[in-house]
Amino acid sequence: MFGPSRKHVQEITELRTELSSLREIASALDRSVARIEFGSDGVIRNANSLFCQTMAYAASEVIGRDHQIFCEPAFANSDEYRDFWQRLRHGESFTGTFRRLRKDGGVVWLEATYFPVSDAEGKVCKVIKIASDVTERVKTAEQSKALLDALNRSMAAIEFDMQGRIITANPPFLAVMGYRHDELIGQHHRIFCTASHAASAEYAEFWRALNSGRFFTGLVERVTKQGQTVWLEASYNPVLDEQGKPCRVVKFASDVTQRVLRAQAEHQSAETASEVSLQAEALSNHGNLTIRDTIAQMEKLSSQMNASSSQVYGLGEKTSQITSIVNTIKEIADQTNLLALNAAIEAARAGESGRGFAVVADEVRKLAERTSLSTGDISRMINEIQSETRTVIDSMDKSLQGVEEGTRMVSEVGTTIRQIQDGAGKVVTIVQELKKAAAHSAN
Repeated sequence: MFGPSRKHVQEITELRTELSSLREIASALDRSVARIEFGSDGVIRNANSLFCQTMAYAASEVIGRDHQIFCEPAFANSDEYRDFWQRLRHGESFTGTFRRLRKDGGVVWLEATYFPVSDAEGKVCKVIKIASDVTERVKTAEQSKALLDALNRSMAAIEFDMQGRIITANPPFLAVMGYRHDELIGQHHRIFCTASHAASAEYAEFWRALNSGRFFTGLVERVTKQGQTVWLEASYNPVLDEQGKPCRVVKFASDVTQRVLRAQAEHQSAETASEVSLQAEALSNHGNLTIRDTIAQMEKLSSQMNASSSQVYGLGEKTSQITSIVNTIKEIADQTNLLALNAAIEAARAGESGRGFAVVADEVRKLAERTSLSTGDISRMINEIQSETRTVIDSMDKSLQGVEEGTRMVSEVGTTIRQIQDGAGKVVTIVQELKKAAAHSAN
């Protein structure tokens, strides 16, 4: 009559079932999540094995101690820390990533939630904290941030959406391109390109490739706010969202304008040197041919002069023979003149009978005198011819020596020009290699 009613029994059963379920949930959470329980004053009441393992404590070492043992002294003594616990006592919960200290002083990062628990009167009686150790994730994030910070300090960086509109740009990029940050936000990437490039099929394909997730790395020509050409060694990197789709493009770049201009100048110098060396090679080839022709002509002239010299020598010998003949004729004339004189004497002795013979003897004498005079003239002329012949022979000997010396010198010049030609050929080869190197550097 006074026992529990059926309704109460049912309620008690349901409560026991619910309590059992809650205990199972709590047990499951304790097996998978680090948990610690504090009083509203921050004193530790309980900690599960995962929490103790994470913080390198035994449960007996933390129970009854203050939450401050997990904090750095400077933070534990700060107004921020006191405000944190004051807000918990007023029922405010906190979720975030917290820097805490292990027993050995090592830093551990916890992804945690502090949630106050109130009693029946609505007053906070304890604070439960559940946490996950995210130290490795935080370290990775810090390393990534440090890397990005280093890149931001050393490289120009800019970010675009997938339509090519500018989201943000770092100070080095702004310095290179001559813009303020507010001048770029929302503008399209094409403001950095020449009008012809921005309107080209190549540019459209460039953005199609980025939208498909393909990255680009290479040397690009861009235009500053002032309209000056700048060369960038750049990489455009699509960033993927959680579904693996490109959501934005990050570009890192280095200003290599001076390097490219130097390479272009070197390439131009190489082009000029190549033209000059080719011209030098062509001139040396032409000079070599000219020298060959000159040597051939001089050798021909030397041969002709040798032949002429032989002929003049022969002429000298002929004049000597003529002189001998003339001398013989003169001797005959002298003898004839003497005979004519004797005949005239004999005719005079003969008297009247020798008159006709005297006339003949006189004519013979006159002929002998004229012959003697003529042979004298011939002798003088032959002497003059011999003198001129000797002069010509001496002159031809000197000319022949000059021709031979000239031929030798021209031959030496030809040898020198061939050496120059060989050197010019080597210069052409070297300059061609320099052109290739300059072109490779420019690209």
